Amino acid sequence: MDKYDVGVITDCRIGCNFALSLKENGYSCVLFHTGLEKMSRDDIDNYVSEMQQKGVHTATSVDITINLLKTPRKLFIVSKSSIYSEDILSDLFEIIDDKDIIIDTCDADYNTTASRCRMFEKQNAYYLGVGFSGEAAERLNGYSFMVGGSKDAYNDVCDILKDISSKFDGEECCAYIGPDGAGHYAKMINNGIEYGVMQSICESVSVLEHLEDFDDTILYETLNEWAMGENNSFLLQAVIEIVNKRVSGTEELYKNVVSDKVGNSKSVLWMCASAAELSEPIPSIYAALGHRFMSGLKKERSSFAPLAGIEKVNVGIKQREKKNFITDIKNSLYLAMICVHAQAFNLLRHRSAVGIWGTSSLNVAVTYQGGAFIRSKLMARIIDAYKNKPDLKNLLEDAYFLAVIKRYLPSLQNVVAKAAESGIAVPVFAASLSYIISMAQEEMNTGLLALIRDYTQGTGFEMRNTPKIRYSADWSNLNQDIEMKEIRK
Repeated sequence: MDKYDVGVITDCRIGCNFALSLKENGYSCVLFHTGLEKMSRDDIDNYVSEMQQKGVHTATSVDITINLLKTPRKLFIVSKSSIYSEDILSDLFEIIDDKDIIIDTCDADYNTTASRCRMFEKQNAYYLGVGFSGEAAERLNGYSFMVGGSKDAYNDVCDILKDISSKFDGEECCAYIGPDGAGHYAKMINNGIEYGVMQSICESVSVLEHLEDFDDTILYETLNEWAMGENNSFLLQAVIEIVNKRVSGTEELYKNVVSDKVGNSKSVLWMCASAAELSEPIPSIYAALGHRFMSGLKKERSSFAPLAGIEKVNVGIKQREKKNFITDIKNSLYLAMICVHAQAFNLLRHRSAVGIWGTSSLNVAVTYQGGAFIRSKLMARIIDAYKNKPDLKNLLEDAYFLAVIKRYLPSLQNVVAKAAESGIAVPVFAASLSYIISMAQEEMNTGLLALIRDYTQGTGFEMRNTPKIRYSADWSNLNQDIEMKEIRK
C-alpha cells in the first residue's frame, strides 16, 4: 500500500486548496474532507474526481488518513472554524504514535494551544499551533505561517511550510514564533490588526460620503488615488472592489443596501482579554471591536435614535477647502493604521517577554507581509523599522513614524472634530488620537484618579519626587492640610 508524505483533514474548500498546494510543491498528499456526508452524490463524485485528477488521494475517515501516512506522520488540520479541530484532536489522541506531528491551523486561544502541546507530549507526539493566513484566492501566492510549539517539531516540518508559503523579498513568510501557544498568539495579533484597519477604512469612507457633492463615483476615484500612495494595502484594494459592485438585476450598490449588523470572531476577544491581563493599551483595537458590538444593537439603536435626535449632516467644509480636507482624511487613515499596528506589536512584544518566547517582531512582520490579509505598504515600512532597530520598543519611536505623527496629527485632530460636529462616529480615529496624545504626555491627568482610589479604597499613590514609594493620605481628617504615611508591605 502506498504511503503519503503528508495528510490534510478539512471541512472546507480552503483545506482542499491547501492539499493541492502541497501536491504542486512535490509532496504526496492524502485528503480527508469531513463534510462528505453533507454533500450530494454528484458533489462527492466531482470532489473525488478533481482531487484524484490533480494527484491528491482522498480518504473517508481519520483512521484511514493516518494509516496512509509515512511515519512519523505529518498531518494538517485546516478549517475556518476555531472549534473544528476539537473533535478531530480527540480522535487523533487515541491513535497517534511516537514522533507524529499534528499541525493545527485553526484559530485557537493560545492558552488552549499550550494545553494541547502538553497533552500530546505525554503521548511522545507533537502538536503545533500554527497561525495561518491565505485562503482560496491566495493559493497561487502561497500562505503565511506563524508556528508555535516544539522547535524540534517545527524543524521537521519547516521545509514543507516554507515550500508552500508566500515570499517577501525572497524570504519565506513562515516564522517560528515560539513555544506553546505563541503561533496562535501571533495569528490573534494579525486578526486584531485586521479589525482595526478595516474599521479605519470604513470611518474614512463614512466621512468622505458626508462631504457635499461627493458621490459614489468620486468615492471610487478617491480610494483608487489613495491606493497609489502610502495607504495602499490588500484591505483597501478589497474595499475599492466592493464599493463599485451592484446587486445583480438592480442599480443598487451593495454598500448602500447591506445591513449594518456585523459579526466578530473569538480571536480578537482573546486578544483584548490578553491585553487587559497584561495592562497593555490597545485602544484603537478595542474601539474597532466595540463598534462591532454596537452594530449588533440594532433594535436598541432604532429605538434610541429618534429620541436622541442626533442626525448625520454634511461635514461643514467650504468648497475651496474640500481638497485639503480629503487629504486630512487620507492622512488620518494612515495615522490610525500606524496606531493599530503599534499597539498590536507592543502587545506581542510584551507577551513574548512574559512567556520568554523569544519572538522576533521582524520575522512576524515579514510573515504578515506575505499571504496575510493585512499585507500593506505600511507593513513594509514596519519591516524596515525592525531591520534598522530589532529591539525597537514602540513603532511610534521609529524616525519615519515619528515624522509622520508630527506631520499628520493636525489632520487627525481636524477630522475627529469635524466628524463629531457632523454626528459621524469615528471610534478608531478618536481612540488613535487619544492614544497619540496620551503617549506624548510626560505627565498625564491620572494623578487625580490615584487620589480618588486612595480616598475610596485606600489603594495608595506615589509622589512625583519619590517614585516607587507608596503613600496613603488621612482623608478622614477634616482639616485642609492632611498627613500621608508610607505604605509598607
